[in-house]
Amino acid sequence: MTSEATEKGRKLMALYRRGVGGERVNAGRLLLAHLRAHDLTLFDLDGSLPVSQDLAELDRWRESAALLARVQSSGQSGALSAEARDEALTRLVDAPDLTPPELARLLPLVDLETLIDVRADGWAYGAGDAALAGGYRRAGRQVQPAEVLAGSGSLADRLREATLRAHFRETHPERLIRAEPGVPQHFLLGVLEAVTGHPATPDPQGARAHLDAAQLARVRALLANHGAQAERVALDAAQAFGRTLR
Repeated sequence: MTSEATEKGRKLMALYRRGVGGERVNAGRLLLAHLRAHDLTLFDLDGSLPVSQDLAELDRWRESAALLARVQSSGQSGALSAEARDEALTRLVDAPDLTPPELARLLPLVDLETLIDVRADGWAYGAGDAALAGGYRRAGRQVQPAEVLAGSGSLADRLREATLRAHFRETHPERLIRAEPGVPQHFLLGVLEAVTGHPATPDPQGARAHLDAAQLARVRALLANHGAQAERVALDAAQAFGRTLR
């Protein structure tokens, strides 16, 4: 294999990708003949492509996959300058079409702490509270790679969601609120869902829920002010139910 043959193959491949109609067909015919004549594969021309001479693989080619391959290979060969590598990584973290295996390959190449520091202000702005940025930066330090990969969307989207979850856990610790079985416990479950917007988890001692300090104070006030009323409502409902029975 010669460098001249490889370079010519890349030019023919570029013509095939850009071509339309008969021009594309002709470029494909020439490219395939060139690959066979010089025992080359698509991988030899572009590291993001498979070891194959099947031109259908070119139709499945994605720019983000090619960019990732170049970044990975540059880590060994130094083919990309530091500036070009950083620019490529910036594009890749927002690429929405990377597959799970590709994201797993990209993740070790990205400085997650730096990415969080850069994006935290934007996340806080999107949440409508600029003061959240510091909390997001702090919570993001707790995020593990597996949590990022378990998400959906681009790497930046996954990191954002994982950071917001970590921030929620930090600011809304799980709390056990005690209540007697029966009406008191069911009233507590309803109050917790009303205050937090999420169903609480029943517990033999009452219920568990993620609450910040203000929400906890609100729940306690509602229990104290309306607990007796809840008991009367429950008793009235039981009596009304009895009247429906014949």
